[in-house]
Amino acid sequence: MKEELLQKIYEIKGEIIRTFGSLRKELFGVKDVIDLINLPAWAKSKLKDENGDVEVKEDGYGNRILIIKLEDPWTNDWTKKQRKTAFVIYFSLQTSKPIVPAQLPWKLNQIYKVVNELRSKGYHVYPAIVAYTFTPGAREVMKKHKVEFFMTLDSLKHWMYSKIIFRLQKIIEVAKFTFQFDKIFLFLKKVVEWLGFEVPGQILEAWAYKPKYPDRA
Repeated sequence: MKEELLQKIYEIKGEIIRTFGSLRKELFGVKDVIDLINLPAWAKSKLKDENGDVEVKEDGYGNRILIIKLEDPWTNDWTKKQRKTAFVIYFSLQTSKPIVPAQLPWKLNQIYKVVNELRSKGYHVYPAIVAYTFTPGAREVMKKHKVEFFMTLDSLKHWMYSKIIFRLQKIIEVAKFTFQFDKIFLFLKKVVEWLGFEVPGQILEAWAYKPKYPDRA
């Protein structure tokens, strides 16, 4: 039973890595990691500014933390702070019993060491823990520290989806006309689709009705 639960945690982590790794190859127009490594630096920089970028990195003790960094395509009207989003996800390998409050300080310290570093670099950071299960007390502690908690791949993906959708809604509110935000909108739309969701029709409609250029605003 423990082995099955542990395998489930690894599968959740592996699926997130595969999803964003595949998206990164799509953004850079390559078929495999070797092609991506062999891309000249100037080409990577140009494609990053044009299409956006996704980075996946493991960190923390035993590589239990997965960092997913999203960087919007470049636009003159979007601040550097707004361009960067990061998810910091701690994968607990404990399967013998639920996570209890006494076990959280070390995990939370590991998470916030990464979170604070990313925030100092201008990222909007969303932390979470994935585990087999949590006691009610542990859930309350995580709520207090504003760290989300998940036990399934679907719930984790839906959380990430909700954060991206929130950004799309903010872009619609900010934009008086769309040409300077189109690349960002399309990048975030692609992230949503690679997570296995669709952008809600009302968001697409609101964007479609925005004027394209300033002289039509």
